[in-house]
Amino acid sequence: MDLVLNRADYLQVVVGDHDGVVTCFGMKKGEAVAVFKTLPGQKITRLELGGVLNTPQEKIFIAAGSEIRGYTKRGKQFLSFETNLTECIKA
Repeated sequence: MDLVLNRADYLQVVVGDHDGVVTCFGMKKGEAVAVFKTLPGQKITRLELGGVLNTPQEKIFIAAGSEIRGYTKRGKQFLSFETNLTECIKA
């Protein structure tokens, strides 16, 4: 008899602060540990989770000033672009 095992993350929390740092926390042995942390930058005004429809929302999108950045759940940046907006993105 063969067993097929798959990993499942039950809890991951992402926080963006006024210093421009994105921190992702996960659970390990019953304790919250940092999965990844980005370098400081512009104040983060919006943070949303996203991904492909009908799948877990595993992509992290942030707005800081007029810039949009995207990160994977492991902290790899896969998207970054400047918009032509003069005001900060809030929604």
